[in-house]
Amino acid sequence: MTNPSIQDSQASIAGEPAHDQNNKNYPPIGHRSTESIFEDNENQSVTTKKSGKKIFVTAQIICIIIALVMSGYAVFLNESLDLQNNSSESGTEILVRTEGRTADHICSEGGADIFIGNDENSNGILDESEITSTTRICHGKEGLSGPQGAPGPNGEVGKSSIINTTEIDNGNLTCNFGGLLIQTGIDNNSNGILDSNELQTEQYLCDGQIGFNGQNGADGASALVESRSPPNYLCQDGVIIDFGVDDGNGRGEPNDGLLHQDEVIDSLQICTHPLSHGPISDFTSGITNGLSNSCSSMAWIEEKSLLVSAGSNGASGCELWTSMATLDSTSQLVDINPTGDSIPGLWLGMTKIGNDDALIFFDADDGINGRELWISDGTNSGTQRITSYGGSGDGLTSNSKIVKWMEGVVFTNANDEFIWSNGTVTVDLFDAPFFSTTTQLILDQQTSELSSYHLSEMWPTDDGIWLSAFTVNEDFEMHYLSAEGEFKSWDLNILEGSMPDSFTSAAGRNVVIADDGFNGRQLVKLNDDGTHEWLTSLTLQSNGAPTTSVGEKMGLNVIGDTVLFDAQTSGVDTTLWSYNMTTDTALELSTNILAPGENSGALSVDGKIWFDCVTAISATELCFSDGTITGTKLAYEFQPGISSSDIREIGSVGEDLFIIVDGEIDGTDTGHCLWRFNTDAMEASLAYDPWAGSGNNSQTGTYGNLEVSDEIIFMVANNGLTGHEIHSWSPSSIGNAWLILD
Repeated sequence: MTNPSIQDSQASIAGEPAHDQNNKNYPPIGHRSTESIFEDNENQSVTTKKSGKKIFVTAQIICIIIALVMSGYAVFLNESLDLQNNSSESGTEILVRTEGRTADHICSEGGADIFIGNDENSNGILDESEITSTTRICHGKEGLSGPQGAPGPNGEVGKSSIINTTEIDNGNLTCNFGGLLIQTGIDNNSNGILDSNELQTEQYLCDGQIGFNGQNGADGASALVESRSPPNYLCQDGVIIDFGVDDGNGRGEPNDGLLHQDEVIDSLQICTHPLSHGPISDFTSGITNGLSNSCSSMAWIEEKSLLVSAGSNGASGCELWTSMATLDSTSQLVDINPTGDSIPGLWLGMTKIGNDDALIFFDADDGINGRELWISDGTNSGTQRITSYGGSGDGLTSNSKIVKWMEGVVFTNANDEFIWSNGTVTVDLFDAPFFSTTTQLILDQQTSELSSYHLSEMWPTDDGIWLSAFTVNEDFEMHYLSAEGEFKSWDLNILEGSMPDSFTSAAGRNVVIADDGFNGRQLVKLNDDGTHEWLTSLTLQSNGAPTTSVGEKMGLNVIGDTVLFDAQTSGVDTTLWSYNMTTDTALELSTNILAPGENSGALSVDGKIWFDCVTAISATELCFSDGTITGTKLAYEFQPGISSSDIREIGSVGEDLFIIVDGEIDGTDTGHCLWRFNTDAMEASLAYDPWAGSGNNSQTGTYGNLEVSDEIIFMVANNGLTGHEIHSWSPSSIGNAWLILD
């Protein structure tokens, strides 16, 4: 039952006077005399006090008994009245109803309500209008907890466990070839010995049969310790102590008593002063520039510790120079054009192939045969022209391209041909010596109408080389030549040439940017069977027209199954996009990162793509992307605020980026110089300032490109004394690779 929602009056609680109720004579409980009660009161002081809980229970019982007595007495009175009145009507039943009471302002510990009345409507329920008496009984407060009992007796002391091991001799019935017996049990008598009656488990571990003697191993190689002088370009006063084994590892010679570089296991590198850095050339003495936009190509032959570069001394013009990466070792190698400038690397730059027998391929003009392809091994006699196309005219053009492939190079010439050369043999690509005669004949037929184009590009892979080239039938399209001589072509635009440019090959999926003639420039997948699948359908947000600018600065970059590229779909700036090869979805990664790769292109390091960018809160700074929206962010501001850091070049060594950038330290502009950015800690620091001092700007990177290796980095800079010359700095300056005794 529930408490009634409305009561006629507020009844008194138990123990208070019932002002609004009729006085009734309740029959006494028991027959104790007054004297007995007084005696109880006198004895109460010597009686042990009962717990609060027992008193509370007793009070509840007394209240219930009182309620029952009152109910019985009411019945008795009602029947007596009926008899006196000689009424012919039947009497009404008296009902009692009890309801629990939660704690409130009246009963702080809760209690019960007891309702009494006549069942006037004879429905067996005491309705609210039938209640004639209400009594409230409140619980008393709970007594305090009794004292904690005394601790029980201590348990018995536990017994120790014992493990015994016994060796088993050969011939044992269980272990024929011997072994080990492991016994465990409880030391019940505490004598420290595992008696037989205490044994619980036994486990045999048997030895296997003894095998036959193997063959004697080869004699071990001797351990060697050798010291050598460090390269002057790193340290001009120090020592390197190599530790290794004379085992012929790599290109080493076993047991020859010499520690070859491939046999070195560890090294201790000691230098008496900080590692070398600074200008390594002064082609034209004084502040006159020895390098310029057209005369600044260079290539580092690490195996020979030799830098081959262009340079102008003001007398013989821009010619070929070499250096051991120190100022006093830089000298002109050969004057290719005695009557003018040969300008090595003007159109093709400098490309290195090979290791110990490394060659540098470059273009040069000897003043007689025009601009042709040359090679150099770093010596005067090993520097020679290897092509002669068109007599005195140029055999190459400003649109000629060159890439490394099949232990040589592939380049395009003025006759729109694809040529392969290793420096000794120079032939048409499809007649290269690594193809059989039969294969060459087939390729000659398949490629008879194939020619290079001024927009042609080449992308070598592990299995072959991809070409964008021109044919009469298919116009300017994509083609593929495998290392075994298999040739394939794709016709991506049936109306005209698809004009393919950027390309990537990852996990067997070949993707290029091209135009189908209807939908603008999009990503398309090239299948091995010569078919293709268009992957994207980007449009301009302003009018829905096809996109025309896709991958022009960053090209295509791969992270896992995601291709990253730049595209312009709104406004005037390109943004960063991704295409997921698994889900077949294209996604704009950020609307706040603009012009990705505009100056430096893109570089993959530590599972991310790094590039220069412009953001909504900064000018040109460094950004990165892992191929997701949340992972596409501004990485670092070299110039805080709206000032541009003007990133020019990005290279990498391990997890470090080396960036030519105009930075700022404590509010002071450093000018363009070399900075280091750690991709793990996301921290930047100034690596090398060629022209230190407030207000000085070395203008690093104005000419030429970064030439980066694990040991040394080259760049063109101005130190304020020698003009724009070649400078070096070593990444080995970072960390503990060298012990500096300065």
